[in-house]
Amino acid sequence: MTTEEKLLAIAEKMNNNPEKIATFQRAYQFQLKPDARFGVTFEFGTVTIEMEPPMNEEACILKMSEPNLHKLLDGDWNPTVAYMTGQLKIDGEVRHALKLHEIVKHYTA
Repeated sequence: MTTEEKLLAIAEKMNNNPEKIATFQRAYQFQLKPDARFGVTFEFGTVTIEMEPPMNEEACILKMSEPNLHKLLDGDWNPTVAYMTGQLKIDGEVRHALKLHEIVKHYTA
C-alpha cells in the first residue's frame, strides 16, 4: 500500500466513525525523506488529506522517513522513543504529535 493509500484509508475509518475526533481541530504535515509532503487536517469530526500541501505555519510538522510513517499509521511506532532517538523531528509542540499518536492508535486497534 502506498503512503497516500494508507493515509486515505485511515482518514476514511476516522470519517466513518468520528466520535474520537468530534471536537478535535488541528493541522499536521508530514515531511518525508527525501522529498514528499502530506497534510492531514482534523476539523471537528472530519479528516482531510492533502498531497504536497503548501507550508502551513500553524501545522504541527512531523519529519520522518516514509517507512516510519507507515509504522505510525499501522500503530506500530512509538513517537516518544522516535523523537528521543532522532528518528522523528517535530516543528511545533510535541504534545500535538502525541495526540495524533493517541488518535491513530484508537483507529488501528
